[in-house]
Parts: sequence; structure tokens; C-alpha cells
Amino acid sequence: MSPEQAASAKAGLPPWLPPWLRHALREIVHVTLDAAAVAAAYWLAYKTRFDWAFLTRRLPVSPAEILQHAEIYHRSVWAAVLLWLAVFAYSSRLYSRPWSSFSDRFLAILKGAVVSTGFTLAAADIYDRLAYSRLMLALALPWAVLLSSAVEWGVMFLDRSLARLESARPALLIGRGALTELIRARITSRHPGAEVIARTDLPPGAELESLLRERPYLELILLRSGLPHGRVLAAAEICDAAGVGFKMIPDVLEVRLGEVQMDESLGLPAYRIEHLSLSRANYLAKRAFDVAFSLTVLLVLSPILILCALLIKLDSSGPVFYRQKRYGHKGRIFSVFKFRTMAADAESRVKEIQGAGGQAGAFLKARSDPRVTSVGRWLRRLSLDEFPQFLNVLSGEMSVVGPRPLALSSGETEKLQEAFGETARKRLNALPGITGLWQVSGRSNVSDEQRFAMDLFYIEHWSLGLDLRIILKTPAAVLFGTGAY
Repeated sequence: MSPEQAASAKAGLPPWLPPWLRHALREIVHVTLDAAAVAAAYWLAYKTRFDWAFLTRRLPVSPAEILQHAEIYHRSVWAAVLLWLAVFAYSSRLYSRPWSSFSDRFLAILKGAVVSTGFTLAAADIYDRLAYSRLMLALALPWAVLLSSAVEWGVMFLDRSLARLESARPALLIGRGALTELIRARITSRHPGAEVIARTDLPPGAELESLLRERPYLELILLRSGLPHGRVLAAAEICDAAGVGFKMIPDVLEVRLGEVQMDESLGLPAYRIEHLSLSRANYLAKRAFDVAFSLTVLLVLSPILILCALLIKLDSSGPVFYRQKRYGHKGRIFSVFKFRTMAADAESRVKEIQGAGGQAGAFLKARSDPRVTSVGRWLRRLSLDEFPQFLNVLSGEMSVVGPRPLALSSGETEKLQEAFGETARKRLNALPGITGLWQVSGRSNVSDEQRFAMDLFYIEHWSLGLDLRIILKTPAAVLFGTGAY
């Protein structure tokens, strides 16, 4: 039982809310408030277009628009509300992903707002008997994004409050290692009252049946552990007979998610490993975004970057910029630009910090590195040392988002190949990035295996939407500094 629920129990309010009722209440409130938010957005858009003197003086209202009484807009808003809710539900999947982060929800809202506004503008062109103000319809977009985002905050707060009252059934987790603790943390964060009972090994058939009869388990979660297929299938059948859900988490590095495709070219069902990479069209889209984003960042932050350069020169002797040979796309070697955060002789002292801070894996980064300067420590903590890499992005050697480029001199690449075999080569199938999936998921506190798995996931599931989600999460990771050293 969570501390919140223990306090509630002492106050005479033990958990009583069934999970299905929690979800139903959340979704009813969510849809209702979203409908109100969209209706309010159209009302505010109407007031902005027709009653805001600043706008009407610069963009006068046409005679055709003046003829349209406000009641016409007020009647049509109900059709617009239904359209927006349908898009939120089926295109943005806003109501079917309750555990997504706020940044993911914001992107879903933004996508739904753009699609819905496009539909309403198209409908206004088709149904031109009434001269709807196109500008007014377009102005509903920013208002709806703002109000629906506020609704998301409210719904997330409501769900956290309801979670304290939820009487969740226990889960049986079978496995060992860091992934077990990660799954336990995920379950308890979403269901504070849920008890997660962990075992290291899957019990044999009769013992598992007896175990499932002892308590009303919701589901059994099995981490892949090299068990024979027959034993796993038998466990799944026992769970089905007992009314207990069954989930199995595979080894991400072995399954190579996204590459396994069904193939019937032999006349028999077969699996085909299809190596994924960016198509030319996707590469051009990613490249165009990288150039535009990098130019914007360098222009906006130029005063801060100049200040960083001055502080580096005042703090220690040596150049402002540090250039290091790194492995790039398809193994090409390039020089990465960074603000210098270490002493000038840092390269010759790599052996000193091999395995320092208890981190002796493939990715070389140590706590309390003696080579780091005073200013460099703050630059690293705020990730300001990475900003010169936007020059590498402009030159086409890097991308804004991608796996971290590995240094030639640190031996990271060799250690990755020792740890993960030929699969390690897959990291080179994408341009290295300034930020990435594991950087916004714990930074240096993430294990080597988790980092590598996240790099593979990014490569196999790339999209501009995924890049944008990672970029939106990066400032929070930088500001809070979790895992940064």
C-alpha cells in the first residue's frame, strides 16, 4: 500500500475504487472538458476576429462576414466540437493512451488541432452558402491547443487523485535484474495501491496453479529468461484458465523490434528480418528540419554561447572549442565540436578514469572526473557544452536527434561490440545526434543495456513526431539535471 493510501486507511478511507470505474470517470471528465474547451475556443476565436479592435483595424471584416449573424457560428460550433472529439479519439488517440507523458499528450493535441482545423476549413469551402470567416476558423486552433492542454493538466491531476482510492489487484512479476525493478516502478506509479509480487523463477505447472488460486492476481508478467516454448505456453494456458492476464517481455536486443516481418513468398509462413533505415524522402525531411532547427537555436542563443566562450577562457588555459574524432553514419569518422569542459591534457589521461564512479561499461562517462574544470562542470550539468554540435548538424555530420556519437579514443565502440556482438553495428545506421531517447530517459543514470536498447528502438521507430517528442523532453532533462555529470 502506498503512503497516500496508508494515510487514507488511517483516516477511515481505505481504497475502494475499482480500476474500471477510475478509468471510466477519467475518460468521461476528459471528453466532457475537451468538448467545453473546443466550444470555448470557437467562442474566443469569434470574439478575437470580430470584437478585437486591434485585429479588425488591420484586417477589416468583409461585408459578407458582417452579414453572418453570430447565431450561425454558434450553431455550427456543435458540429465542430463533435468533429474535434472524433479526431482526438481516432487520429490522435488522446483517450486511449492514459499513461503517456504530458509532452506526448501535447503533441497529440497539436496534431488533432491541425487536422480538425483543416477539416473545418475544407468544409467551409465546400459549404459556401454561408460565408464563414476563414480567419475565425483558423484562430480556433491556438485557442483550442491552449485550453485542451489545460484540460490535460486537470485530467492528469484528477487521475492521480483517483489513483489514491483505487483498489487494484496484485500483479505477479517473474524475472530478475534491473528491468524487474523498472517494471515494478512503472506499475506502482500508475497504480499506487497495486502490490507487485516478484519471483525469480517461473513455478512448474501444478505449483503455478496453486499460486494463482491463493490470491486474485490481475496478471502475470514474465521476463524472457530462456525458458522452453512449451513451458511458457503451458503457463499462459494456466493463467487463461485462472482468469489471470499473461504478458511476456522479450529481450529487446534479441528480438530486434521493428525488423521482424511476415513473409509468405516460400508458400509457407516465415519470418523475414528486414533491416530498417531512413528512406530518401524521410532523410530529406529530417535533414530539412535539422537545418532549420539548428539555425534557429544558434541565432537565438548566440549571446549565451558567447558568454560561455568567455568563461571558458577565463577559467583555464586552452582553446574554447574541443574537437574529438567520433564515429558517424556508417562508421565514417568526423570531428565533433564541443565547448571545452576538461583540462587541455584530458585525452592523455583517459586511463585514469576507466571504470571511475562505478561505471565500467561500454559508454565511458564517470562521476567526479578529475579532468573536468569548474566552468566545465556547470556547462555539462546544463548541457551547454553540446551546443557547438549544431555546427556539425549544419555540416551534415550529425542530426539534432540520434544515437550519441562514440569516440575513437575511449574504446566505447569496441566494448559495445564485446557486449552486444554484431548488433552493435546497427547504431551506425543513423546519423549521430545531439540529444536522443536515452538522454531524456535518465541520462547517465541509465544502464549500458538500456541505452543500447533505446538507441535501437529509436532507429527502428524513427519519425519526425518521435524527434519532436524527444526535443520537447530535452529541456526538462537539462534543467532538472537528472543523471548529468
